[in-house]
Amino acid sequence: MPALHKPRHEMVAQALANGKTQADAYRAAGYAFQPANAHRLCMSRAVVHRVQELVAERLAKDSKVRELAIEKAALTDSWIIIRLRHTIDLAIRGLPVYDKHGRQLTGQDGSPIFRPDLAQANSGLRTAAQIQGMLVKRHEIGEPGQFTRMTDQELESSLIEASKALGFSDQVVQDALAPKLVYDELA
Repeated sequence: MPALHKPRHEMVAQALANGKTQADAYRAAGYAFQPANAHRLCMSRAVVHRVQELVAERLAKDSKVRELAIEKAALTDSWIIIRLRHTIDLAIRGLPVYDKHGRQLTGQDGSPIFRPDLAQANSGLRTAAQIQGMLVKRHEIGEPGQFTRMTDQELESSLIEASKALGFSDQVVQDALAPKLVYDELA
């Protein structure tokens, strides 16, 4: 949609798209602020559509710029993981230790002494585990102890219902219940 025919209306739409309030947008276009008139203009079909268009254009432009920046920086998943692993290795190995004269200290066998940064290594390992999906935040849903009062059948039906609500396929649900079925057959 091209700019609005009335320049002052376009100024209102531009101001609203930039996050201004109705009052500020109305004043920015040179109008004397009157709440009813400002609201009527800001909510008019043409201005609302123009604001939506301006915001969509800005989002598309930002997305394109972000994609180009990522491509130019060669910032990929593998690049991040390689650098993370390197950083973790460096933190575990640590920095060299120097004496007060600036000479690197060595052990009895002549090898340099390093001081590991275990807090940094632990932080890096935690980040790597999150990337791999190994760390899961768990919290109880419902009342405390609600599941302990359920029978096995009620618990199973609750699991199936929750799995379907989360969009898991029937195969995934069956795989989750498979260990229970094997246990039941052995008992």
